Amino acid sequence: MSRKNNGSILIITVFVFLLVNIIAINCSALILSNTRYTRYDYEEVYMKEQCLGKIELIYSNILKEVDKTLTDTNDYDSFKEYIVSDNFLNTIKNIQDDDLNNTTYQINRTDLNDKNNIYYEIISKTTYNKFSKQIVAYVKIKNPFQEDSSSENKDNSQDVEDSEERDLNKLKSSDKNIEVSQKEQEKIKNIEDINCSDLVIMFGYKEE
Repeated sequence: MSRKNNGSILIITVFVFLLVNIIAINCSALILSNTRYTRYDYEEVYMKEQCLGKIELIYSNILKEVDKTLTDTNDYDSFKEYIVSDNFLNTIKNIQDDDLNNTTYQINRTDLNDKNNIYYEIISKTTYNKFSKQIVAYVKIKNPFQEDSSSENKDNSQDVEDSEERDLNKLKSSDKNIEVSQKEQEKIKNIEDINCSDLVIMFGYKEE
């Protein structure tokens, strides 16, 4: 009788031991899986921050350079000529003393057949722990002289009034100290009042 009891106890003990092992293995697998997901989420967030950080630095350079170009140009043709030049591209690419490791970037100008806007795309790519991520951001630089150009075209259609006004201005500017006309003063004032953040717009990005 005691042998049967001992045998039953042994079987129950083995069964309980196996059950505990199965539960422990499943718990370990679940914990490991959650750890991997958590680690991947961290790496995903980290790489996204690295890519966006590089894009923000380039965007800041674009703002500074557009602001400088506004003070050095008087019309859209000269403004656009510099904004699409290699000098502009090299200047906004110049990023120093940043802590964004393992992050590369590329800047391309895109032609969308838009006469009043200039478009660039910023490609930022980073790698971390055998993972990689790429973000492409799109930037639009608006024409700061667009409204002034349209108003000038309207004025040019009124030939008689313009002719009289120009003659009057010539008489007023006969002195060596030539004064800027009222229209030009308003134009300069309007350009000076422009906020570059209204001209340089980041209108979207995609993650790859």
